[in-house]
Amino acid sequence: MERIRRKRAASMVLVVAFILALAVIIVAAIALINLLGGGQQMQRATDAGNLSLARSVLVKVAVPIPNSGDAVQFNGVTDHTSGTNGVVNLRNINRVMAQSMIVNFNAHQISKDGLDQGATSHAASITLTAQSLGKQLSDQLAKPSSVEDFFSSIAKLNPTKQFGPQDISPLGAPTFSYLDRTGASNVYIAASAMPDYDFATKTSKTYNDKVSGWVTAVSSDVDPSGNHNYLKGYLEGMTPDTSFANTYFVPLKPGAKPHLVSQVDFDLNKKASSGANAFSWTQPVPNSLSLKAQAQSAQGYNGGFNACAIVEPIDPKGFAAALPHGFIRIQNGASSPATGVANGNKQDVFVYVMNNPQVYPVDVNGKALPYFVGANDSPLPGGCSNGSDYVAKIAQDIKDGKTPDCTGLSVGVALSGDTLGLKGVSQANCNSIGGIGGANVDNIALDNASSKVNTDMALYNKPDSRKLWARPVIEAAYDIQPPTPVSSGTASVNVADIVNLKLLSDRAEGNDFHPGTYQSGIAHVPASRGPLSSPNYRITTDQGVHLDSKSPEGITLNGTMWKYLTQRMYQIDPEWLSYANKGIYASENRPLDYILSQNIVPMGGRGYIYFSQSANAGKGGLVLKEESAALSDAPWLSSFIGQLPDAKSPTTPTETRQFELMPFSQINVAGDWNYPQPYDYPGKICLMNWFSFTPASGWNNLLGQLNMGAISTTCCPEGSTGSGAFGITYSGSGDTISIPNGCACPATTSCDSTGPC
Repeated sequence: MERIRRKRAASMVLVVAFILALAVIIVAAIALINLLGGGQQMQRATDAGNLSLARSVLVKVAVPIPNSGDAVQFNGVTDHTSGTNGVVNLRNINRVMAQSMIVNFNAHQISKDGLDQGATSHAASITLTAQSLGKQLSDQLAKPSSVEDFFSSIAKLNPTKQFGPQDISPLGAPTFSYLDRTGASNVYIAASAMPDYDFATKTSKTYNDKVSGWVTAVSSDVDPSGNHNYLKGYLEGMTPDTSFANTYFVPLKPGAKPHLVSQVDFDLNKKASSGANAFSWTQPVPNSLSLKAQAQSAQGYNGGFNACAIVEPIDPKGFAAALPHGFIRIQNGASSPATGVANGNKQDVFVYVMNNPQVYPVDVNGKALPYFVGANDSPLPGGCSNGSDYVAKIAQDIKDGKTPDCTGLSVGVALSGDTLGLKGVSQANCNSIGGIGGANVDNIALDNASSKVNTDMALYNKPDSRKLWARPVIEAAYDIQPPTPVSSGTASVNVADIVNLKLLSDRAEGNDFHPGTYQSGIAHVPASRGPLSSPNYRITTDQGVHLDSKSPEGITLNGTMWKYLTQRMYQIDPEWLSYANKGIYASENRPLDYILSQNIVPMGGRGYIYFSQSANAGKGGLVLKEESAALSDAPWLSSFIGQLPDAKSPTTPTETRQFELMPFSQINVAGDWNYPQPYDYPGKICLMNWFSFTPASGWNNLLGQLNMGAISTTCCPEGSTGSGAFGITYSGSGDTISIPNGCACPATTSCDSTGPC
């Protein structure tokens, strides 16, 4: 029995031990199951956190553009969140690089053309500035404080309590990788962005030879005219020449979504300088990130977790390579001051006084008096319609014993009690007027030194080189000095106006007209004009130039200047034809005129071609505005308005246009002064408008400058075709062009006159 009891006791011990062991195993198994299950939860949370990180850093980790310095020129391609300046992030870093690339290609072309005047050094500087912004962005991405919240905000939403009581937390700084090498960036480029793009043939040798190998199509972006060609990311050798720096882009394929990638691929591409498609970007911007995480299990174990994700832009379409804040400056010559401008009672003597007949009174004894009145002085006192009736009324009032009103008379020589000018007749002298002295004073009579009016006025002994004595008396009567072509006046006048003023001056002084060589900015000069009405002496109809090809002062359709401007406009807005090439501009194949016809460029002033957010029915587009309007519309221009071109200016005009001013179309007009010689000019006078384009690399957003001006010529053929004879002097106060005195045509019988040509 005892033995049986002992056996039973031993069996019970074994059973209890087994049960206890089994319980331990079960508890351990449950703990292991919880640990493994919790680990899966933690990994899912880590995956979610890194995927959230890849989504968020596209725009939420950013470097602000400073208020000054070279980086300010990139404001046009940045995202604007507040204030004037924008921020650089992964979404737009490729736009920064594309702007730098365009400047490098422009500078290379300028250097190749032998015009380098700072362009090459500017290309090096903008590359360094773009790379510096890329480094700052990479440094910002590497800061735990910049990215932890993006990780944790999503990671903590995933259940992890099966692993332990504590939430998962990021561990340290993120690590980077450079995946999808030679894949598409989010910036596309076309041949039109190249400085050698030909608008007529729509080709670029540079694009065909170089850039075409650096691009790839993206399935999510199908342009109506074909796929946009996207620049490849992390590609070596993207440079116009070995003497220029490489430009690097970050692979960010439009239409792709951020996603997790394997640890193996991530680790294989952590070094830019090794692995497949290695590249030498010294401090590259990453497109893939990994942020480790940790948590403590319920058993007190520290668990580490990791995941890797690639950043993608999601948007189906990327951005065009461009300088959205690029601009072309237009300088319209200089202001040309001249007298002869209507100013109070100071009018041009020939136009104001001599267009219509004048009369002058005599005293009761028939002695001539230097008092004049003309129809241009309307309204005349007493309701008289002309000067003859007015003087007759004065004489009749005296006969009738009434007090005559002489306020409509002008005094040219002060008699006793008189003062010069209109209303200057003393009442005593007014009371002595007896009637009209001789014939009306008209221009034909004034041209004849022996006419009665000149004989009568000789009594007053006023000097005149041709003995046309009435002229200086009339000038003094109206308190007018003869106009001179260039003096201390304040009006900006065109060459045609200067010629006209010189003509008036010589006629008013009784001299033959001998034209000189005059220069100014360009203003609109119509093909013909009607008679002038006092006090308007002008030929030009406005104070600026219309540059469209339909204007006689504009640039030539599809000419050299046209090609310069259209190419640079593609660099500002590659899509500009979508709104400019419509209606008549499309049917006549002149889309540039859509821009050029929007505004004039004032004489002595500036205009700008740039991208305006308010143009194109609020969709944004290229515009031409004069300086004050441009600065009001686009305040950012003020930061770059003083930038000078970094290429040499041409020594001769890029383009010229010439047309004849004489005879009788602008200068001699019937109804004004179509009178016999010596006041007509038998020769020819032409106005030649010249244009000069100076390219610029795009440094500080200046893509080129158009200088222009006007000069008088004698209409020789060289005035329009022989540009080799010209020489331009550029100046901040206004450019001038020199044309040698004399040319082939004065020596021939077919030339009307000698002089500049």
